[in-house]
Amino acid sequence: MSRIKSSRKDKKRGESFFSGAVKLTAAGFIVRMMGFVNRIFMSNLIGAEGMGLYQLTFPVYSLIILTLTSGVSITVSGMTAKCKAKGDIRESRTAAKVGFGVLLIAGTACGVLMAVFAKPLAQYVLGDSRTALSMVLLSPCIPIVASASALKGYFYGMSEVTPTAISQIVEQVVRIGFIFALAGVIAGQNLENACAIITMSSAVGEMANLLVVFIAFKGAKRRTRRAAGGAPVRSLREKISLFNVSAKKVVKDSLPISAGRFIVSIMGTVESVLLPMRFLAGGMDYTASLSMLGRLSGMAMPLIMFPSVVTSALATTLVPAIASAVSVNNLKLARSRISRCIKMSLIMGFLFFGIFFTFGGPVGELLYPGQHVGELLCEMSVFCILLYLQQTMTGILNGLEKQTVSLVSTVIGSVVRLASIWFLVPQIGVNGYIIGMLFGTSLTCVINLAYIVKCMRMPFLFTEWIVLPCLPAAAMMLVG
Repeated sequence: MSRIKSSRKDKKRGESFFSGAVKLTAAGFIVRMMGFVNRIFMSNLIGAEGMGLYQLTFPVYSLIILTLTSGVSITVSGMTAKCKAKGDIRESRTAAKVGFGVLLIAGTACGVLMAVFAKPLAQYVLGDSRTALSMVLLSPCIPIVASASALKGYFYGMSEVTPTAISQIVEQVVRIGFIFALAGVIAGQNLENACAIITMSSAVGEMANLLVVFIAFKGAKRRTRRAAGGAPVRSLREKISLFNVSAKKVVKDSLPISAGRFIVSIMGTVESVLLPMRFLAGGMDYTASLSMLGRLSGMAMPLIMFPSVVTSALATTLVPAIASAVSVNNLKLARSRISRCIKMSLIMGFLFFGIFFTFGGPVGELLYPGQHVGELLCEMSVFCILLYLQQTMTGILNGLEKQTVSLVSTVIGSVVRLASIWFLVPQIGVNGYIIGMLFGTSLTCVINLAYIVKCMRMPFLFTEWIVLPCLPAAAMMLVG
């Protein structure tokens, strides 16, 4: 009888995990569709050079955001899932509050520093002084995005993804509405001011995002109090003790993740800044190199990553799902979830590899007329297989609390990409970047997959993971 009850509980947890992934996927699909409309509109408004300048604005911002949010969000999510599995919801809320406070303070400090040093960062790091104003306008986003990520981590751990899904949609609606409302003003500005106005939309959208998540968190607090009706009320000393324990746990567990993310982000920032420089070394003028960056990062890569809305949702929900399964020593359930997610990621990857490889030309020309994005889509189509799989395996390793493995593999892959940018791009242009990206990402995926299989003592399911996912790609090529 106990086995039957345990099986039913596992099944219920599995349905909750996948229903959460489905909700996040649906929200992500809506958000990305809206984002594509927005990007296409922006590209027609400011052109390839403007998109390149807009993309150049974000490396420093992304470096700060990813460093701040990744560790605390993942830690709060894992702690919440474990507390939920043990029936202590109030402790998980304390962890979320601690994370919120830490990130609000740290984010405010980083935002002030970015605004103060915007000019030297723009001139000496990004290599274009026109990005300074955009960075100043982006700085208020840092404490907003950072603090909101702690509350989102709580909802992920509780398997309540609806507030996060709604907040993402609201953010995108506000952002797009802002740009459409000011389209006439943007069109009449030079590229520096036009990009700065577009950047303001991010700040307004993030404020709306935080507002939705904060309201949902307050509502969840009231529900928790009602559910705990007869539970004993903690004394002030107990609350302080619990707060201190949670604070130490959040800081201790999040620091290695944030440090790893900082290293990875630094390498990503170097990559974004180095790429236009090496295009210049290969004989391009500055305008052409910035336009190429815009086509790569602002047009082609978002199309390649669009289907990853599914694997992104899986990676997000995998952290608490695997953490809760491991915390109650249910390794069979953890292996099952890992295997199904790897299989789903590879099916998605091979399917969209076939689509972009076969139809990339007309798709690129349809969405970005005259920008030569279709050729890049065809050449970059193989990234679908690797990037979607890497995204899912990062979620698996975070759930297993093996972030060091993910860090090492990602750094190795980044080193290969940076080497290709330095040595190959001046010689063979954008194909040098694509070759380096291919080999670097492949190396990262092989290391992560080999470790997961060994760590969880799982068989390598060649038929399920490789043969069956190849069929959609073959079908798309045959149709093409």
